[in-house]
Amino acid sequence: ILEIILQQCIKSGFRNYFISVNYLKEQIMEYFGDGSYWGVNIQYLEENQPLGTAGALSQLHKTLTQTLLVINGDVLTRADYRSLLRFHREQNASVTLCVHEDETRIPYGVVTSKDYQMETIQEKPVISHNIIAGIYALEPDMLKLLPSNQFCDMPDLIEMGKEQCKSVFVFPIHEYWQDIGH
Repeated sequence: ILEIILQQCIKSGFRNYFISVNYLKEQIMEYFGDGSYWGVNIQYLEENQPLGTAGALSQLHKTLTQTLLVINGDVLTRADYRSLLRFHREQNASVTLCVHEDETRIPYGVVTSKDYQMETIQEKPVISHNIIAGIYALEPDMLKLLPSNQFCDMPDLIEMGKEQCKSVFVFPIHEYWQDIGH
């Protein structure tokens, strides 16, 4: 899966990569090496303990000067990363998170009521909502909000950014998207 993600990013023109590793890190680092096989540069963010979907990025806050594209390692998509970054820059965003429309089918009739009186009834409704797609564009200043080498998931980092009045946008992915880890 990581190789498919890497090849997609290479096709989009990216050449420098950071791979966050913890579980099976020796195998991942041995397989990908420094990236020269693919004509790219790969560096590793090693976690001694799981740091969540954002925690390892704290290792970059002093060195990163460009927009960072973050992709969860268990997501397959045909999203256009160039369009995402163009949108991110046009919005002057601190964070852009990709979202994908998902549907939840409720297998029962759903009733709403007020003061014990039924208001509506829907038989087996389908609810549409945007879910986090596991793909983010981040500006380097967002990484300064991360506590060093502490567990932090990406939604927590985004909430910290919102609290600091950082601009957060969503970018819908209409292309194929699949969370392989689910």
